[in-house]
Amino acid sequence: MKRTSIAEAVNQHRNRNSELKIRFEEQGLQLDEPCAVEFHFWAWTQRDAAVIGRSLYQMGFLIRLLSPAHSEDDPDRWSIEAGAKIPLIQALGDELTEKLVRLAAAEDGVFDGWGTTV
Repeated sequence: MKRTSIAEAVNQHRNRNSELKIRFEEQGLQLDEPCAVEFHFWAWTQRDAAVIGRSLYQMGFLIRLLSPAHSEDDPDRWSIEAGAKIPLIQALGDELTEKLVRLAAAEDGVFDGWGTTV
């Protein structure tokens, strides 16, 4: 992924995270308390998916899913899901977002975002 593409991806996640932060604050959620968060990634080969998964594991994430996506549009695509118990403010932050975008991009993958149950 090119440097401009990385910056664009980080900016898109930043915009989404800003909207989520507003919603979470409106709901009165404690953003500094750890909760279960799932992070989603795409890779286009099994090898790339495995490397992304290993890198996430080394960062302390629990790998929940590493499997072919079985998509008719792109049969070679792989899905990676990683979980962590972290404060929402960390998931919303630019530092983690940029790190995950760059980690995925290093293997021609994509950090697709994160989610949590509130």
